[in-house]
Amino acid sequence: MNSRKFLLIFFCLLSFGFCIQTVNAQGDGPRAWMLGPANMFGIDAKWLNLEQNFVPSGNIFIPNAKLSVNVFPTTILYTFSLGGRYAMLQANITPGKVKGTVDLSQFGLGTQSVSNSGFSDGFFSFRLGLIGAPALSIGQFLMKKPGFSMMGMFRVWYSGTYESSVSLSNLSNLINMGTNRWTFEVGLPMAIPFGGNKKMPFWWETVPSVEFYTTNNDPSITSFGATKTSQQPLINWENHITKNFTPKFWAGIDFRLQYGGSSIVDDSVKSDTKINIFGAGVSAGYQVLPFLGLKGSYGEVIWGYNGADSRMFRLGATFIYVNLKSLKK
Repeated sequence: MNSRKFLLIFFCLLSFGFCIQTVNAQGDGPRAWMLGPANMFGIDAKWLNLEQNFVPSGNIFIPNAKLSVNVFPTTILYTFSLGGRYAMLQANITPGKVKGTVDLSQFGLGTQSVSNSGFSDGFFSFRLGLIGAPALSIGQFLMKKPGFSMMGMFRVWYSGTYESSVSLSNLSNLINMGTNRWTFEVGLPMAIPFGGNKKMPFWWETVPSVEFYTTNNDPSITSFGATKTSQQPLINWENHITKNFTPKFWAGIDFRLQYGGSSIVDDSVKSDTKINIFGAGVSAGYQVLPFLGLKGSYGEVIWGYNGADSRMFRLGATFIYVNLKSLKK
């Protein structure tokens, strides 16, 4: 491959900013929902440090808890054509650990130290282009002008490491990494270019979605009288506004709204666990090589109902592989 063609691929991939992010409590992150070429393999590895009063999966609110979570989400993906539309499959695992304190004064036990390790909830995901998202070869992708796209997304979350047996004499493993349930998520991710620069525009990625949860019939708080726990649906609205300031470097702002998700214990809704929060942050990325990108984010809850709080620091690396043989044609 000559140097001119190499640079063309390099700059076009960067201009579109195709950067894979895995899913977690903090959302998928910027540059996760933009159109890419078909027949591409990728792997995304990240480290997240979270200080919050949510369980490691991030969607169960525990008032008066102070938890420090370190997780290492790893996601693999493959893009392909389905009926001429852009499609993607993803699979994720999330090893990590949690430690902190939980206030159990309502049970007469005071504040207890907790710690645990293992796997947080992971997922399998499928997305399909609905509007402005055709399946493109690498050559077609490089020639495509930035434009609006909308996809349909469906995700199934499986439980991570979970142990329901908790001794009153040792409550250290009261907080599990996993949730012992299934989560089903549907959404409509959209990517919208705007601004005067047609080659490197601003991008607005907006992702409305909703999560539905099955019942946990073996809760870890069985010792305190509960026989089952569930959760009301949770509505999410994730947003990112980013721009490539050079062909290699991009940066932007992030904001996210969440509403709902109150815990249900033995058919009784606990309204003090409702998730009603607004979070915001900043992100940046740098493309070291055409197949290797680095990115980082900081975000926190700006306002949270009943003291809901979270602060996140995220670092990640993305590796991609695209077959370039079609360019020879």
